[in-house]
Amino acid sequence: MSTFRDLQLLSDAAYYDRCNYVNYNVDNVLKETDKIKNAIYYAKRGSGEVPLFKILMTNQCNNDCAYCTNCKAHNYQRARLAPDALARIYMDYYDKGLVEGLFLSSGIIKDADTTMDDMIEAVSLLRNKYSYKGYVHLKIIPGASKDHIKHAMQLADRVSINIESATKDGLSDLSSTKDYNKDILKRLDWISNLHRRDHNLASSGHTTQIIVGANDENDEDIISQVYNLSRKYDTLYNYFSNFKALEGTPLENHSESDPRRTGRLYQTEYLFTQYNYTLDDIILDDDGFLDLDVDPKYAIAQEHMDEYPIDVNTAKFKDLIKIPGIGLKSARRITHMQKQNKKITNLKQLQELGANINKCKTFVKTGKSYQTTLI
Repeated sequence: MSTFRDLQLLSDAAYYDRCNYVNYNVDNVLKETDKIKNAIYYAKRGSGEVPLFKILMTNQCNNDCAYCTNCKAHNYQRARLAPDALARIYMDYYDKGLVEGLFLSSGIIKDADTTMDDMIEAVSLLRNKYSYKGYVHLKIIPGASKDHIKHAMQLADRVSINIESATKDGLSDLSSTKDYNKDILKRLDWISNLHRRDHNLASSGHTTQIIVGANDENDEDIISQVYNLSRKYDTLYNYFSNFKALEGTPLENHSESDPRRTGRLYQTEYLFTQYNYTLDDIILDDDGFLDLDVDPKYAIAQEHMDEYPIDVNTAKFKDLIKIPGIGLKSARRITHMQKQNKKITNLKQLQELGANINKCKTFVKTGKSYQTTLI
């Protein structure tokens, strides 16, 4: 029962490390005595989703992160799993077919390397004792040594280290126990360089996470850092976690930001990674925030109406993807038709190719036809 209690506490605590994993309802697949409410999450893989077992080694923590339910100031029931117990429990879930991968994180037990020792031992047991060949996402603890990071990357398919804030000052507002440049960005640089030298180390890449709304950082701060992270450190994904005020934490009375904000930040990041936009392209208000009511791509197009409408029958791919309502797939279909010398003569044809005509009709010309006013 003690192990069950610890597992329940640690799976619940792992809930707040979001990384884009979606809680999975296990009510119909677990026996009542085995049920761990927040343990199983779906992660995207290709066009499908994979159930992951998401857990902390411990919710004990020496850090004082003001937003975190596991911070040392929180009067909270603590638990810790030994590496062999965690490996055994995970394999039980895996053998039952309930999960297909592990997401392992932890609070700080004593210091970064002591914590990493336990996490690495747990995954080593899975790989060596249980001959587990499946997916593992392993968190890197801020301040961990280079040797620990390399060992973790040898064992895991993916690693991540959360930067939490977009700026050094932003993190200082939230924690006095983490050094932004030394404990986090330097470690992110090590991860990036290790992976560049050997792609078998954390072969599925590395990610990070920013908490949105826990401090006074604006969208310009966040967007600038995300742009930098992808280019300097090769981060595969930069996840945005909307701040939640948790009872018992120092920020329990802090206001929460509009949940639409993270959605607009994801859209903006996608413009960088998939559509070749730059920082200078992004439209922000005088306070450095995105318009929550307007798609960032649409806002950019509105600012450049002198460049529109664009004739979809002659436009190049790089210009087509800048049109609101035309994505990568629809742009490829349009250019394929161009190569076949087939003309798009109306909006219905454009819609059939996957374009959102409600968004794009103001910005496109199909033959001689185009709309002259913004919707």
